[in-house]
Amino acid sequence: MILYLMKRLAGACVVLWVIITITFGLMHAIPGGPFTQEKKLPPAVVAAVEERYHLNDSLATQYWDYMKHAAVLDLGPSYKYPGKTVNDIIAETFPVSAELGFISLFLALGVGVCAGMVAAWRKNSWVDYSMMICATLGVSVPSFIIAAILIQLFAFTWPILPAAMWHGPSYVVLPALALAAQPTSFIMRLTRSSILDALAQDYIKTARARGVGTRSLLIHHALRNALLPVVSYVGPLAASLLTGSFIVESIFAIPGLGRYFVTSIYNRDYTMILGITIFYSFLIIMMNLVIDVIYPMVDPRIALQKRKGE
Repeated sequence: MILYLMKRLAGACVVLWVIITITFGLMHAIPGGPFTQEKKLPPAVVAAVEERYHLNDSLATQYWDYMKHAAVLDLGPSYKYPGKTVNDIIAETFPVSAELGFISLFLALGVGVCAGMVAAWRKNSWVDYSMMICATLGVSVPSFIIAAILIQLFAFTWPILPAAMWHGPSYVVLPALALAAQPTSFIMRLTRSSILDALAQDYIKTARARGVGTRSLLIHHALRNALLPVVSYVGPLAASLLTGSFIVESIFAIPGLGRYFVTSIYNRDYTMILGITIFYSFLIIMMNLVIDVIYPMVDPRIALQKRKGE
């Protein structure tokens, strides 16, 4: 186990280095810079600012300096928020995104798995058809459209929930629903198809012939094996939800990490873009590693040493 984790961590370092390199190159390939404005600044001011942030150095020097600081977890200062570092902004905003993400994740898992079980057990019934129509709509409709519909219905047509901001439990409901809609629908479809495959296996037929009850057959026999595809999906999903949906946070004016990432792109805030990209990538890698460790717990037939393609 320790050797496996060490190999995965070494691979994670290589992946992060590749991500940093590609992101760094793409940022500097975009025309303009962090201090490019419609109203041009005096050349002396521009030169002084670039000197302060070492933007007048060669790209190779800037890249090497950033890698040295990133190696000690120093993501640098923000160009657009004077007096704040990228580390400070992540520390301030990630708890908000994480709170919203955890609620959305539990909502997606709870509703998606339960609804998928019901749809699979009531296959080809009106319940199954109704749930699959809802799941198809949830997967097809973008989150910003769902967010707009929720705001219109529950903030204006029936003003029972706040439309935006982040000041209490009631402010979590609409963004959590908008953020969880698509993964809930995907998990519902995934659970349904996985359970149907499991129910067609010989061991299920044997258990049914031995008189195993419906509830026990579904929960204790079919569901456990059917959850493997869902577990695989949860890793990157959790990382995505915990860092916050960039669009949903912008729509609901939530002071989370996603909102800063959006503004950093059109502000050309190089260090902010790089820092949040690294943080997001690190979360995805760690979540996938956690899923690899959880896999054998869900299905003992799977051994970490025997997994291929990792």
